[in-house]
Amino acid sequence: MNYKRMIISILDALGASKSYTGYDYVVYGMQLMLEDKECVTCITKSLYLDIARHYNTTWNCVEKNIRTVVNSVWDSGSSELLERIFKKSKKERRPTNKEFFKYMYDHIIEMENHVEIPGLQISMICPISNRYCESLSVFYTKILETAGQAG
Repeated sequence: MNYKRMIISILDALGASKSYTGYDYVVYGMQLMLEDKECVTCITKSLYLDIARHYNTTWNCVEKNIRTVVNSVWDSGSSELLERIFKKSKKERRPTNKEFFKYMYDHIIEMENHVEIPGLQISMICPISNRYCESLSVFYTKILETAGQAG
């Protein structure tokens, strides 16, 4: 699975600007987390340091630049997507960096899995490219939401 492409797709959908230095930090940090979930439990002592080492900067700069991205997402992101990923409305407080990473991690893991309904299994994997497909995910999510409202 191409996690980097998936992370970038989600950040773009949330309205994150690639011009922020923290954008690359979030992408790299999410990739590290997806390799080792324990990174999220020690975000300051582990994840920030690994990102800082990779980008030849300090952990303080990493934290500040990620916070800038989180703030921009919270202020300009799609309300529906924010609610789906962060289980909160834009009216509530913005997540901390740690919460942001945790919710993003959970969302990606959830997207990666198949949607299962008793007696039916729906794949989010494109039959042509054999990769995760955001369009299929959105399509099936809308169908399931509609079916839930009809039932």
